[in-house]
Amino acid sequence: MEREPDSRAAQPTDVAAGHPAPAHLSDMLDSLSDGFMSIDKLWRFTYLNHTAERYLQQKRENLLGRDMWHCYPDLVNTDYYCVYRQTAATGIPGRHTGYYAPLKTWFEVRSFAHDDGITVLFRDVTSEHEHGAMLAYEASHDYLTGLANRRKCMEMIALAVADAASPALPRAGLVAVLLIDLDHFKEVNDAFGHAVGDGVLRDFVERLLAVLDPAVFAARIGGDKFILLLRQATDRAAEQLAQVVLRQFATPFEAGGRSLSLSASIGVALLRDVSESAETLLRHADAAMYAAKFAGRFQLRVYDEALDRGMRDRLDLRIELREAFAGNQFELHFQPQMALSDASITGAEALLRWRHPARGLLSPAAFLDVLLESAYEGLLVDWLVAAVCQQIDGWRRMGIRVPRISLNLSARQLTGAGLVDKILRIAQEHGIDPAMLDVEVTEDSLVSDIEKAAAVLAALNGAGISTSLDDFGSGYSSLGYLVRLPIDTLKIDRSFVLALLDSAKAAAVIQGVVALARSLGMRTVAEGVETEGQLAELKAAGCDVIQGYFISRPLEATAFAAFMQRM
Repeated sequence: MEREPDSRAAQPTDVAAGHPAPAHLSDMLDSLSDGFMSIDKLWRFTYLNHTAERYLQQKRENLLGRDMWHCYPDLVNTDYYCVYRQTAATGIPGRHTGYYAPLKTWFEVRSFAHDDGITVLFRDVTSEHEHGAMLAYEASHDYLTGLANRRKCMEMIALAVADAASPALPRAGLVAVLLIDLDHFKEVNDAFGHAVGDGVLRDFVERLLAVLDPAVFAARIGGDKFILLLRQATDRAAEQLAQVVLRQFATPFEAGGRSLSLSASIGVALLRDVSESAETLLRHADAAMYAAKFAGRFQLRVYDEALDRGMRDRLDLRIELREAFAGNQFELHFQPQMALSDASITGAEALLRWRHPARGLLSPAAFLDVLLESAYEGLLVDWLVAAVCQQIDGWRRMGIRVPRISLNLSARQLTGAGLVDKILRIAQEHGIDPAMLDVEVTEDSLVSDIEKAAAVLAALNGAGISTSLDDFGSGYSSLGYLVRLPIDTLKIDRSFVLALLDSAKAAAVIQGVVALARSLGMRTVAEGVETEGQLAELKAAGCDVIQGYFISRPLEATAFAAFMQRM
């Protein structure tokens, strides 16, 4: 008659001696933090310590003498099964770490052969595995948005490029990378703080994920830059996706309790040559993105070689900025402004030019974006104010009646520390009345922080410096902020002036702007006036001042002096 297994016999056996080992050895094995079990050549349990009972969630008297594979059938044909059998067959110690689903546990096991079977040491490594998985996740994902980070992004692009070169995957060669950059996002952080900026980024990612196909890989590669990776893409599909992304900015974001309108620039690069690397593809997308940014708000550009040459030119210009300031290569040209009431010259706009030693005279369209994104943006304010004041003083000494001169400032320049004091100091150094100066800003430059912009504009007015809102109607045109800004002049965007003779709507818009300005105590200046017909329409609409080629192109300082002497 076969005897039932006796738990009291569950002691390790001293095979060499042919009798059970001393009791203290069993006590020692029970004290181990690792599970310990012995299995005979028929795969029956012959010993388990207390830790093994706990790990296996079974009393050892329920296991001793029973076939291991019958007790745990889920182990059959797993890696555990293979390791144990290999150790039993070869005598070579085995090792494996894996997840055992029935017990919801990660186990690390080590198997050793002995004359009567095998011994297994095992331990629960679930917490270590989860911690390692968490570290691996953190190493490959962005903490703020949960998207993949730059490191993971480069791995995925590299994999897509490698697949594209594989003859076994003929359709994998169509790879597209979209690089999304939020326009002027730094101003959001500067105005409202990084906590609010982080909230805006999370909001954008939520919108993005809501419209993305699951097959599209998304990553945040730093700051306000994001990557979308498409496989089996086409130029059209990539551009359509970019348009979908841009539409996510149609609805304003909430920032610090305020409604904030944002835009983005998107660069698209397609893998056209399988010899290209992931780094090359990303660099092409980056170049296309900057080209989109230079083109204005809500723009996308697809990379090509001509675009790349343009970006290299811009990089060269960025490098040459230092020499431009050191070599006094910047200069101002002045475009007169004429009152429609009596044809008198009431002012002039100072326009920046770069007399490049190799490229000739450059207009702001060729270099201003590069300059404003460089470390020289702050230095430009000092140079610009000093150059205007010095020129006014020079004309005055020549006995020329000098009108008010307008100078253009960017958003960061306007809200930079100590702007008003700086202008007053420079004006005083040249003996210039601050009332001779006018500061122009654009609509887009104000939206990041209306409150701060309004405070600076009020301080300028308090110091006797007038202010103008340039390109009115081309940007946000929000009456909500317009009534809060201490602006003296609205400059009507040239696009409305150009459409005057062809569009009744353009004339209606200009009449509305003029009426609005008058109701707010502002005067109006129409830009881009080139024909007598436009002048007549503007005069009929009640516009105060015009500026454009009909009066004069922008003039060098000496030519402007001669122009004023003729008036």
